[in-house]
Amino acid sequence: MPLYTDHMGLVITTSSEVAAARYADGIELVVASSPDARAMLKAAVDADPALAVARAALAWVGACQAGADWALLDALAATTAGSSSGTRRERQHVEIVLTALRGDGERARALGSEHVREFPGDVLVAYVISH
Repeated sequence: MPLYTDHMGLVITTSSEVAAARYADGIELVVASSPDARAMLKAAVDADPALAVARAALAWVGACQAGADWALLDALAATTAGSSSGTRRERQHVEIVLTALRGDGERARALGSEHVREFPGDVLVAYVISH
């Protein structure tokens, strides 16, 4: 599998160059509070539906715009539970976003703070725990 990275040099586990590029650009749009973030992340998920970090980011953007989609969160949690796909950073990233979206901000901040110390380039997690 080719090695793709985001704008901060963090690995994106996908075999799709398009998904990796759309995800990296989508994260930049999220932290810039751009209304175009959702479309870019949707394009990443369309290019690789198994890209859990893109699905988590899309769920975050969707929840910020229209409220949490519980079916989407449950599906993401089910897909990633026990999964060995993705790096440890990516799995933690998804767990933190899901925890925040489920309303446990205190736990998300605790997990996210530790995560960002280890992976300071994970700008979406830093963004999530600051909101």
